Amino acid sequence: MMMNGMAMAAAVTVIAAGCGTGRETFTDPAMPIEMSRGAEFDIALKSNHSTGYEWVLVDSAALAPLRLVGHGYSVPRANQDRNGAGGTERWTFTTPEPGHAVIALVYKRPGESTAAADSARFRVRVR
Repeated sequence: MMMNGMAMAAAVTVIAAGCGTGRETFTDPAMPIEMSRGAEFDIALKSNHSTGYEWVLVDSAALAPLRLVGHGYSVPRANQDRNGAGGTERWTFTTPEPGHAVIALVYKRPGESTAAADSARFRVRVR
């Protein structure tokens, strides 16, 4: 698994990324995720849409038994007036059934055939 500074920086923001959502937030792909059936959780990764790059879901078939319920991007309020300021992409999933899943994401410019700048694979077990 390829991990550069961007994904590692995301791992540092575990607590801050989850503030205010009421859901558990995961930022470190190296840490397995264990959830109960019927729960909802977030994957949060640092991103900078001003560069044209974004996190793209690679294999939606590997998500079962998860269901994607939302995806968004936000820039911290303090940086919203700064050109080129980065933010966080947040992917929200629900766990309707028990089983195992892999959430595979790549950081790239959509539509370009060049190699991804980064990747992240989260392993999830639903009890």
